[in-house]
Amino acid sequence: MYKARAWLSRSFTALSSNPLRVCVVGSGPAGFYTAEKTLKAHQEAQVDIIDRLPTPFGLVRSGVAPDHPETKIVINQFSRVVQHERCSFFGNVTLGSSVSLSELRQLYHVVVLAYGAESDRALGVPGEDLIGVHSAREFVWWYNGHPNGKNLSPDLKSTDTAVILGQGNVALDVARILLRPTEELATTDIASYALTALEESSIRKVYLVGRRGPVQAACTAKELREILGIKNLYVHIREDDLIKSPTDER
Repeated sequence: MYKARAWLSRSFTALSSNPLRVCVVGSGPAGFYTAEKTLKAHQEAQVDIIDRLPTPFGLVRSGVAPDHPETKIVINQFSRVVQHERCSFFGNVTLGSSVSLSELRQLYHVVVLAYGAESDRALGVPGEDLIGVHSAREFVWWYNGHPNGKNLSPDLKSTDTAVILGQGNVALDVARILLRPTEELATTDIASYALTALEESSIRKVYLVGRRGPVQAACTAKELREILGIKNLYVHIREDDLIKSPTDER
């Protein structure tokens, strides 16, 4: 909170039109791309990026699977942005409690809200609030070491089966983390407590459940190849589920 107080106490006695002062709320990809473009388009602009977390990079840090380091390379680009002489990052600043939107609008010419959704959409199905049922957001935050996910403690010991609702890239990420050999995960930046839990895991079977079949799955070929490449893993897809309908051919 020290940085937050220091940031709020900076002297903005008069909002002149030059230099342009921009505040970006949220330090994920959207926030950093906004800051980067602003710095390039306005040669004297001052850009402040604020985030409720103490560290920047948003979903690149807490959403990208730990065994996808090539995707996280973009952090190098974002680091150059925040090291720019006209750009500053302030962590532990929460919009609504540390500072209000009206206060930001008084301090800056432009305020960009670049933070994403941090709540889950309820499915409205019986049992979704039972113990052992987790959202993908919670589980991904857990294995990526997000401060709000470290206490999740999913039960991976009492059963050998996990069920994932969805067939997109995040669903395959979760399945891969559950099934990939832990000696391979140990070479990644996965959270240490998650690695320990996975080393002790009894999960051996994972079901991906979708409204339609694998032909209509939203995952990319790259994600599917990674699942197929896991050692000693058998992927079962029913042959009749691979038949395309006229609608699929459009």
